[in-house]
Amino acid sequence: MAEKSNCPHLEPEKDKRISEGGATEPETTWNDIIDKANTQFNGSVLNPSTSGRSHTKRDEVWEARRRFNNLRRREKAKVSHKARVEAARVAQEALEASMSAEQWAEWREAQEAERVQRIAAEAAQAERLAAALATGGPGAGPDSALRIVIDCSFSPESPPKELRSLCKQIENSSAINKRYPRPACLTLTSWGEPLASAAAPCGAAGWRLVKLEEGPAEAFGPTAVVVLSPDAAEPLLDLDSERCVYVIGGIVDRTHRKGLTLKYAEARQVECRRLPIAEHAEQLGLGKGTRKWWARHLRVEGRDSRGRSNHCRLRVRVLIMA
Repeated sequence: MAEKSNCPHLEPEKDKRISEGGATEPETTWNDIIDKANTQFNGSVLNPSTSGRSHTKRDEVWEARRRFNNLRRREKAKVSHKARVEAARVAQEALEASMSAEQWAEWREAQEAERVQRIAAEAAQAERLAAALATGGPGAGPDSALRIVIDCSFSPESPPKELRSLCKQIENSSAINKRYPRPACLTLTSWGEPLASAAAPCGAAGWRLVKLEEGPAEAFGPTAVVVLSPDAAEPLLDLDSERCVYVIGGIVDRTHRKGLTLKYAEARQVECRRLPIAEHAEQLGLGKGTRKWWARHLRVEGRDSRGRSNHCRLRVRVLIMA
């Protein structure tokens, strides 16, 4: 189902049936949308030049352009979805016409069995995720899920553009973890303003994760916290879900801020480790000793105290430094 627009004043008007005569109003074109958008935002949608403007005006122009592009993508997605539905309907009608009544009944029965199986699998996955979020982390026993923490204490210093990027990264992480066969207990710490307000339009209320107002050390104790930082001296070679929580700085990864997370760990007197990219550079197809890696699919795996596999998987294009 297409997402409801957050910009109703920019949406193209739907066809309306006129009571007398049965005529319909012409469908709004993209030129009409552009004209309306430029009128609403004083021409800033198609003329996003920010030369000589104040920071506030540049932010307004950028926001107008972003909202318009989001609207255009949603409308294109609606058209694409309708086309796929229509193509599937035509294909099913052609398939039905090529089968006998008995073959068609068998095919429908197989489709129904597949649907029931898919629903059962989704329900089982939802139960695994709920169990991970309820019991993950230290003190939950030997079967506890790995707790991964994104600390949002860096967000008050971030501009609105980076806050939205951070919200998108958290949203993607939540969606991937929700589908993973062995989900982690994904947790946000230092949750509050201004990030909470920026995340509300992104559907933060529906994120399947844990939100805490306290920082990692206050919530779990300093002895349980392991901060992941590319500037740490020692690599992370083992994962211990029974004793540790692993903290990622809630920082947009557009640029590398040298020493930021390391100083964060030192100020709180907690452990700090880096991902063992340099130790496994050759296995990753990198040059020996390489400490930087552009990755789209990342699988971090280790063994707990009982020798069981503990892992998490990311599917985002990031520059990983260690």
